[in-house]
Amino acid sequence: MKTRFLFSILFVIFLTVSMNAQSGNHKAVKVKGVVTDAQGFPIQKGYIFVDSLKTGFRTNKKGEYKVRVPSETDVISVFSEKYGIQSEVYNGQEKIDFTFPEIIEVITEQELSELGYVFDIEVFRGLSKKSYAEYSNIFQIIREKFTGVEVNGTSVVIRGSGTLAGPAYEPLYIIDGNYVNSLAGVNPDEIKTIELLKGEDTALYGARGGSGVIIVTLIK
Repeated sequence: MKTRFLFSILFVIFLTVSMNAQSGNHKAVKVKGVVTDAQGFPIQKGYIFVDSLKTGFRTNKKGEYKVRVPSETDVISVFSEKYGIQSEVYNGQEKIDFTFPEIIEVITEQELSELGYVFDIEVFRGLSKKSYAEYSNIFQIIREKFTGVEVNGTSVVIRGSGTLAGPAYEPLYIIDGNYVNSLAGVNPDEIKTIELLKGEDTALYGARGGSGVIIVTLIK
């Protein structure tokens, strides 16, 4: 049963590999959705994969996810260590929901790796590197890129984070390893990567990271 399941995943991925092969449009598009189990309960901390590449994006407590993918993407998948993996063919949809079946066919990271899934998120980041020129400012990027974030002008608040750090409970901002008071002066064209940390992921920064951390790396 598991062997047939693994081959079916592989088939879904490669069945659509040529659908957009001729496309020269590499614009990134936003896709969001909800991941639930057979009873409709949200599945949290599910990793989102794009064309078998781990993106680093995960579902939140409500099972929601939001990710920007290349427009020529073929398959979007969600992986949970508890529930296994589900895949959907991407045809330009803005919203894709995933529902795991009641009879769970659990699959491990090792088994997925043997099927060609890549768990190194830097591979996806390298593939999806693009100019952020389409954005008017960095705050628009934060609003669209991350779930659970409130953006009001140049003020950012990460919902669900602690309240120990920063004025107005704003997150700790880090640009190229340096702490800064604001991101307002960052030009979207100069951004290489942008990452949001919250919860236990901010432990390295102590109380200063209690309201979350936003890390920006600029193009050298």
